[in-house]
Amino acid sequence: MNDTIANSTESHGLQNPALDGAFIVLSIFILIINSIVIYLFFSREYLQTKTNSLLVSLAVSDLMVGLLGIPLNIACNAVTVYRDQVCYAAALTYRLQAVSEMAHIFVTTIERYIYVMYPMKYIRIVTAPRILKVMGSVWCFSIFVAFIQFAWNNPNEILGMPTPTRMVYDAVYNIFGALVCFLLPLIVMIISYSRLFVVIHRQIKEIHLQNYPRSGSGSQRAPVATEARAISIFALMLSIFTLAWSSWYIMSFSFFFGFYQHLSDHLLDFLDFFRFSVAFINPILYTFLKRDFARAFKSLVMREGVRPREFVTSTRLKSRGFASTSMQTRMSNSYGDENPITANGNTA
Repeated sequence: MNDTIANSTESHGLQNPALDGAFIVLSIFILIINSIVIYLFFSREYLQTKTNSLLVSLAVSDLMVGLLGIPLNIACNAVTVYRDQVCYAAALTYRLQAVSEMAHIFVTTIERYIYVMYPMKYIRIVTAPRILKVMGSVWCFSIFVAFIQFAWNNPNEILGMPTPTRMVYDAVYNIFGALVCFLLPLIVMIISYSRLFVVIHRQIKEIHLQNYPRSGSGSQRAPVATEARAISIFALMLSIFTLAWSSWYIMSFSFFFGFYQHLSDHLLDFLDFFRFSVAFINPILYTFLKRDFARAFKSLVMREGVRPREFVTSTRLKSRGFASTSMQTRMSNSYGDENPITANGNTA
């Protein structure tokens, strides 16, 4: 993987200042939007839910892309002093981004799956301490997978011709990364989202068939529609990530078979830009499409502060102590704007 990145960036350099300028602009946008997400989470009490805790952890990961990933990628193309070390650092952050983003989307998917499929058990299964442990595990796993390469790679020789032993280690490492950090989670999430959409579609259909008054039907439909919207956002995040990073895992293998050299620099530039853009697309999706974040962002832009008092009040009533100064207590609520959904579409 390091050889793949090193060879892909080596041909760019200062010969393409327009590309470097585009990367710089992208980096600034990534820093701004993810900083806003983190600020909103800690300044808006009603955003401090279990799902949003996972999303803000993803925002921290995406923030590092703009803070370290893109600058190191540009530096790898430009510097002549300590270039091996800089390119090696760029490779590490590249891998860290790939593993961390997939891991965060995976745990968020599992959390939503439990919420919809096991609503009566959700509060007992998904507790605030467990969410914190899961976030810590995601970061430890991502850092471990990225930095384990130090065991067989010399940062001072990363751009040189790899030895046969290093080629073997890299091949095993890439196979492990493709299977454990991409393919297996992807399969699990595809199955999970398929089941989630089937269940939610059935709930909506059952609500339509029930003879509720117009007002009652709307109140029953709202939680299901809200959850369908949230799951659609996460499924879209997974689709974009898969589209962006599947080519990288494929190219990590093509390097060993000599196919990599046939790819044009323009294609490699585009793919690099697309992968880095995921760190900008993620917060855009849940900031503007997820209702609680969209409301918080609107209040920030319009300088209204925490204006939606009815939103905060309902959240407090449902969480019984959600407004505590303790972060774990505030995370005790499941989602922030609805209760768990039962099999017939009712709220628990």
